[in-house]
Amino acid sequence: MPSSNPLKLSPGAKNWIKKYFLLVESNAISLHLEIDEDELEILHFLSNKTGLVYGIPSSLIYSNDLDTKHYTNDEKLKLLIFETLLFCYKQHSKEDFNSADFLKLLGKFYAEAPIASGIENWFTIFKDKKLESRIEYILEERVKVKSPIFGTNYWLNHLSNCFVFLDVILFCEFLKNQEATFYKNYTKYANFVLCGIVYAAYVDEQVEEKEQRMLWRFLTSANLPKFEREKIENYIVHGISNEELENALFEHSLLARITFELSVFITKGTHQTSEKEEQKLVEIGKLIGLSSVEMEDSIELVVSFLMENEEVVSLISANSRTHYGYSNFSSRWLRILGRNKEKLVNELKESKDLIALIQKSTKHELSKEEKEQVKTQFMDILKSMPSMAIFLLPGGALLLPLILKIVPDLLPSSFKENDLEK
Repeated sequence: MPSSNPLKLSPGAKNWIKKYFLLVESNAISLHLEIDEDELEILHFLSNKTGLVYGIPSSLIYSNDLDTKHYTNDEKLKLLIFETLLFCYKQHSKEDFNSADFLKLLGKFYAEAPIASGIENWFTIFKDKKLESRIEYILEERVKVKSPIFGTNYWLNHLSNCFVFLDVILFCEFLKNQEATFYKNYTKYANFVLCGIVYAAYVDEQVEEKEQRMLWRFLTSANLPKFEREKIENYIVHGISNEELENALFEHSLLARITFELSVFITKGTHQTSEKEEQKLVEIGKLIGLSSVEMEDSIELVVSFLMENEEVVSLISANSRTHYGYSNFSSRWLRILGRNKEKLVNELKESKDLIALIQKSTKHELSKEEKEQVKTQFMDILKSMPSMAIFLLPGGALLLPLILKIVPDLLPSSFKENDLEK
């Protein structure tokens, strides 16, 4: 049961990984799970129950006591992928947990991963070169969906990457052989999944608009090379043959389970399936090598997730792309404003305390601590002025976050939720 005084962590701000492990060290977050099942089985179960497989973070693994009500979807997904990677490391390592070793391996794994492109690369020269900061930046990029700003599917940028579960599979394989696997296998694995779910969408020989929208979401999330992307685009528009599907398949039990579950998710999550579609789904399961028991278990997991998260699934497959983009954008900013409301209140409260201290100084000598408090709060007020001025400029809401990445000291202290005690 969540704590009456929830923990604070901001995955959208700098230093959140350090803050996370500080909470672990203080036992505010426990990394202990009672697990008796096979490693891959429990990983598969957790990825389903938390929504990682669908790119819809419904819960976390270790930190469900965190105050997440003001998290954006990207922030929650970022924390979820981090905890799932952490879970994989803990299951693999037989030694006492060491956060430095985990981050070192994670940095090595992501060293070859595609991160930013275009103008975003320009900002990387200003990035903190510390390992934690690099991983924070990589995870931030991994949860984003990238669609050209003038492309017909730019609306997809309002969604989160629903292919980050591949990071987990590839990281588990990396831990076993300590060899680079991201570039080597990512495209191959993504192609396997995409071909499977496109085939599933055509089980009734036609693809409804909602199903097609789901398929575009997965394709854009996959961020494939041009040739592979164009091939899948053609499959989405015209369908995929048995031969083309079989050419994309290979033996991988976990990937097969997830592909089948995403197929069920797309069909059952967008419309009432017919008996013929149900039979075709079973045929797909057999084609990718699943047993009847595995298919039954997977269908139960998907149906359970759909029932528990009906509202968000309906929103993703909404009839209007514009409506989804607007609703998600509004929701994102309402959450950000809600989260920052408390920080603004704190800033105003501190300013009120500053006035009281200045008034006190006219009659009594301030202590060393009070003088330091006056200095800190006065500097915060000075920092707030340029930040507010930038925000009020045309396009300032978009410009301010970029400037704060370059000059983070412009941010008042009450907004630095993840700052660690010296």
